Amino acid sequence: MKRKEFRELVPVEEARRIINSLRIRPEKESSALENAYGKILAEEIVTEINVPPFPRATMDGYAVRAEDTYACSETKPVKLKLLGSIPAGSDARFTVSAGEAMEIATGAPIPEGADAVVMVEYSSEENGNVFISRPVTGGENVMKAGSDILKGERVLRKGRKLGTREIGVLASIGKKEVPVFRLPVGIISTGNELVTPGEKLASGKVYDANSYTLYAGVQECGAFPLLYGVVKDDEIVMRKALETAVSECALILTSGSTSSGAGDVMYRIIDEAGETLAHGINIKPGKPVVIGIVKGVPIIGLPGNPSSALLIFNEFVAPFLRKSLGAEAGIRRTEAGILGTTLRSEGRQQLLPVGLVRGRVYPADRGSGAITSLSEADGFIEIPPETEFMETGTAVEVTLFGEVEKPDLLIAGGFCPGIDVLEDLSGLRFRTRYTGSSGGFSAIAAGTADIAGVNMPSKRPEEQKEILYNIPTIENAGLSEVVLVKGYRREVGLLVQQDSEISGLEALPGKKLINRNRGSGTRALLELKIEELAGRRGINKKEFTDSIPGYGSGAKSEVAVCEAVLSGKADAGVGIRNCAEKNNLKFIKFAEEEYDFLIRKEVLDTPEVKKFLQTLGSAEFASKLPIGLQVYERTGEMIFFE
Repeated sequence: MKRKEFRELVPVEEARRIINSLRIRPEKESSALENAYGKILAEEIVTEINVPPFPRATMDGYAVRAEDTYACSETKPVKLKLLGSIPAGSDARFTVSAGEAMEIATGAPIPEGADAVVMVEYSSEENGNVFISRPVTGGENVMKAGSDILKGERVLRKGRKLGTREIGVLASIGKKEVPVFRLPVGIISTGNELVTPGEKLASGKVYDANSYTLYAGVQECGAFPLLYGVVKDDEIVMRKALETAVSECALILTSGSTSSGAGDVMYRIIDEAGETLAHGINIKPGKPVVIGIVKGVPIIGLPGNPSSALLIFNEFVAPFLRKSLGAEAGIRRTEAGILGTTLRSEGRQQLLPVGLVRGRVYPADRGSGAITSLSEADGFIEIPPETEFMETGTAVEVTLFGEVEKPDLLIAGGFCPGIDVLEDLSGLRFRTRYTGSSGGFSAIAAGTADIAGVNMPSKRPEEQKEILYNIPTIENAGLSEVVLVKGYRREVGLLVQQDSEISGLEALPGKKLINRNRGSGTRALLELKIEELAGRRGINKKEFTDSIPGYGSGAKSEVAVCEAVLSGKADAGVGIRNCAEKNNLKFIKFAEEEYDFLIRKEVLDTPEVKKFLQTLGSAEFASKLPIGLQVYERTGEMIFFE
């Protein structure tokens, strides 16, 4: 199919104007109260009863006439005749006259004549009488009829989104059915590479995330999402799916097939079947957005990349949905923060996903194709097109993604299951970015992480026999104002199938290896161990590594290493014992390495880091480390770099 270039990119505000000019009309329907959560009220709600419907006791005690207690004290209690008892839910009618009292339970109706309740703590019973030792005033411990909600009062406005509190109010005034709006929104994900979650994932395929994230987003706005599933990049199939959705929905959201590639056809279908109002917004991420109308039904084509699709949905579509439903304006929750790193923009308006850690703001963007860009983000900042550079320390406003649980610590570096144990035992919430040891050093240098888990081995020229961990790397990088806290030891070795004949490093020539990526401590350790082996045998290291197919490969995670060995794509991989145990692989140990924690000195005295270090040094942590990991005499030792 012929490639079609984007039309002129419309400015952000023009795109907003176009979307807000679209006309969609929600239907009105009656919803059972138990199914009304998250929907938008179609009418105002006026109560036909008082809440509470009768004066009721708010404490266990005795219903009395307040004036009968005015003269009492602890030393001179007043004696009142006890008439009986009123339990909660009673419909019996009682009258209290001068010198009388009724025992009463919390929530029970106040008898005629009584105007106050004496708490049970200030009373005692004897021979059919009650003795009151503390006076009460009229209305004390009594909730009057209608004091919560008065009959004829408007309790909820039209356009209110029904949450737990609203549902409770509606139930308290006796509403069983609720008038709500129904706005059907169709959701279509396009792409030959997409597979529905739950189905088998074949090679070259990815699971469809957009259908479900958009479904949740539409539902959160109070609209009614309809899934049309995954549609292949086939113009006939796509056209048929769109026709079905147009006949059933008030608005259609598609994702994918909106760009200008040869396989992207959504914009062409809209062009031919209706009218395209815009193709491309001058914003990052999310430039490839199509806005059109087919048979009177608006269609908004979102990018296929998950984070781009969700950011564009949150910024443009969600406000439009709430407005169309007549919903009360959603509160745009923001929080002030300080940039924790330098940012560069591209001369285009940008919505940048960011994380918040103790008031400092860090980019959470792993590229528009990464769904983790949003799962790791607490919100986003808007960078105007004229801004090309933002310095560390710049004050910014973060628009939050709803209710967020902000992390206590941002941890980068090499993956290790010990970090999960630290998080569980410390009670802290970590945000982890597994970037490898080199990435951990870089994150500390850039100030974009509080702590880095590092396991980078080195040999100083003058100390060829001894492998040192992390200290030479810190010195070579010129890092200062940091602290290296010694962590624990990890067993490292080859991961092979249970029936493999490989017995050690010397058996690797001719066997296909899946190695770790450059910059990882595990790969660096393998290099050093092969260097030692070559030295002992008197052979050339390069000739030895050249004889190992796949030695130059670079898996970014131990999970990828295990999968390659399990699938037979590799005869051996390199990793820690814990990974082999979890995947039922044979483990052939060739070293023990040191996994340490590099910490920025400025955060060393924060309560969060103190708790982290306290947990690291605890006996409970030592006892709960998974197999292949163990603390040792240096665990918790601190080395300062000024």
